[in-house]
This record gives sequence, C-alpha cells and structure tokens, in this order.
Amino acid sequence: MTIITSRTRTNGTIHIDYQKCTSCGLCAKICKDGSLKMENGNLGISDSPAFGCFGCGQCMAVCPEDAIRVEGRELSIDDLIDLPKSEEKSTYKQLYSLMLGRRSIRDFKKQEIDKEVVDQLIEAALTAPVGLPPSDVHLLVLEGRKKVCEFAFEAIDQIGKAAWMFMPPGLWLWRLLAGKEAHELMKGFGWPLINKLTSHKEANEDYLLYDAPLAMYFMSSPYSDPNDPVIPATYAMLAAESLGLGSCMIGSIHPFLRYGAKRFKMKWGIPQKSTNGIVVVFGYPKYKYQHALKRTFAQVNIYEN
Repeated sequence: MTIITSRTRTNGTIHIDYQKCTSCGLCAKICKDGSLKMENGNLGISDSPAFGCFGCGQCMAVCPEDAIRVEGRELSIDDLIDLPKSEEKSTYKQLYSLMLGRRSIRDFKKQEIDKEVVDQLIEAALTAPVGLPPSDVHLLVLEGRKKVCEFAFEAIDQIGKAAWMFMPPGLWLWRLLAGKEAHELMKGFGWPLINKLTSHKEANEDYLLYDAPLAMYFMSSPYSDPNDPVIPATYAMLAAESLGLGSCMIGSIHPFLRYGAKRFKMKWGIPQKSTNGIVVVFGYPKYKYQHALKRTFAQVNIYEN
C-alpha cells in the first residue's frame, strides 16, 4: 500500500547499515507505520507495514549511529541536519516573549526586505510539520511593493466577481446551504469588505495587502491536510518577529479563488485545485506597540486523571 500525494506515488526505501547498527531498537520504536521491526534482538524491515514507508524520516533522525538511510518520497540522507546544541536553544521565556510581542501589522515602513531575509523566512517555514510527508504545500512569494500591489489589485477584481454572493438572493443561499453562522458572517463581513477593497482600489490604494513589501501565499493540494498551509505560515510569522519584521495573515483571498479564477491562477502559479490557503504579508512596522493584549479562548475544558 502507498500513501499517494501530488508529489509522489511510491513508498520510501529503507536501508540499514548493519556494520553501524547496534540493534538498539530506537528506530523500530519510533516507526508508527511498522516498517521497521525488532525480531530476536535484531533490526529488520517488516513485510507487513500499515502503509509502507511514507518518508517521515523519524528513523534517520533518531538513530545514534547513523545506520538508517531512507530514500524516495523527496527524502534522502542529504536532508539530515545537525541539531543545535542544547545551550543554543531558546528557552520558554524567550519564545513566549517573542510570541507575546507579535501583533498583526498592517502599517509598514517604505523599506524593502532584503533577499537574505526572505530566504530566512522560507527556511523557517520549511521546518513546519505536515500531515503526510512530503509536504504538499505550494508557496507563492511576492517580493517588492509593486509586485504585491499588482497581485492584490488583480485579486480584488476576482473577489469583486463574487459580489453577488453577498446580496439577495446570494445571502439567502448562504443561509440555506451553509447555515445561520455563515450567513451572518458573510452579511456582516463579506459585503462591507468587498466595498472597502474596491473603493480603495479605485483610489489606487492597496487595502487588501496593506502596501506591504513582501507577501507569501501558502496553499495546499487536495491530498494534503487542510491545516498544512497555516502551520508554515505561522512559523514564518514567528521568524519574521525575530528578524524585526511585522506580519499579518490575510485569510480573505483563498476562499474567493478556490472555485474558478482559472486565468488568475495560471498567471500566478496557483494550483487550480488548491483546497486551502493563507496569505501572509511582511514588512518593517511603521509604529511601535507599547503593550501586549491578553487573549482568551472561547472555552477550555480540562480533564484530569
């Protein structure tokens, strides 16, 4: 059996270097597919795994003797990276301070972002977990205000084509097909948003992506977990905070592009069947915040032993 994605249709191949292997069994314990097994104290490859090696790389990463090699599914031994020493890792307080200081930034300085910094954001986003490897996330990077604005204005045109959905009888269909909550959201947010976007565009103002110098569009494929684009986007936002950048998630674009917009997608390299997506804008904050804001969840249920 093989777990198929848009990037691969075969299983990974596991190689064991028995000259290095000490049969400690760590790789077999960590392999949740059952591709590796311990039998009579010896490590072997199972002929009855749950799915077949799907290339998570856990066995390679955990082996203290570098005796495991996985090839295929966009993975190879060259993908192993040495971890930083424990004293180089961030503490909880450092990480919490970084996250506490992050706000959604919608006002940016005119300063552009260097290519090296853009590469660092992508590098950080690539460390994010995925539902099933290899990652089926597609990334569109828009560098420079001119290119970001061009994309934003064309996206606004696409959004404008869906304006009928926010007027009777479109709103009635929302209520009928998606329920009361979706109807209320579209009525209170969707229609005012479209009006705001189009009026600013007519004034040559980018209200969609806030005149940002950098935008990244993370998109999933029909094979991937719905959350796969959001997690690397979040990692990139945290990395941006550490680099002195501000960021903001823009969730209002992909829902309008999911169905249709064929020419727009072709121009910008957006997969025609992309099921989920999120845009993040980046830039150097124009204003400095003096305080953080306490947030709450709608509800927290804790069950204890």
